[in-house]
Amino acid sequence: MSPTKAFRSYLPSTVLVLSFATSVFAPLQASAKVSDSWLGAGSEDPLIRLAVTPVNIRIEAPTPLTGNNLELLLALSATNGGLGELRKQASREFSQHLDQQVQNRFGEFFDDERVHLVDSRAPLTLRTDFDVVIRQTIVDIFSGKDYDLEKGTMTAYGKFHYRLQGGADGPVLREATVDIADLDLRARYATRAPKDGGLVEDTTREATERLLAEIAEEVLDRIEDDLEADELLKLARK
Repeated sequence: MSPTKAFRSYLPSTVLVLSFATSVFAPLQASAKVSDSWLGAGSEDPLIRLAVTPVNIRIEAPTPLTGNNLELLLALSATNGGLGELRKQASREFSQHLDQQVQNRFGEFFDDERVHLVDSRAPLTLRTDFDVVIRQTIVDIFSGKDYDLEKGTMTAYGKFHYRLQGGADGPVLREATVDIADLDLRARYATRAPKDGGLVEDTTREATERLLAEIAEEVLDRIEDDLEADELLKLARK
């Protein structure tokens, strides 16, 4: 038996409860067209206008446990709606976070490229879809006198797809897919559970949000050559 397996076999029940609570609250899923607030962004002195649709986002990720007593979390899991509402709230928050990161990074890029973003009446329309999966991997579990500690990594998977169409419903002129696993994005997390039933300290949320921000940045890096103003002008003239 490996040292890690041997160590885990002697862990007290509190750690097992922590692991159970983590599994109960994961994964969460979100599917939403979150916002159109990036409309009007981009250059005020444009070379070209580009219509953009709301970012389509689906996220599957662990639900954060921060600030909740483990006994309360387990009690909620047995009620009608308690667990579901926590999942829905986390889903909305993660979707909004990714949407905002996309708006910020793509908006700055289009501003530099002198591309003005609108919602209609443009020669091209950009549609973007994120299907993101965040997985946890436990690296270490420690049981101390006063608390139990779980450490691990969060890894990003999934797909990003975009397509450029002529007009609002015209033919697809260009499209591409980015495999998020190829970006090799990881973040560390830790969950600390006091043995006196106090509040759980969990950095799952922060780790997930860091990964979502990196996804938005890395995806843009992969496709920005296709979205430069000169390239858009060439497509618009076809």
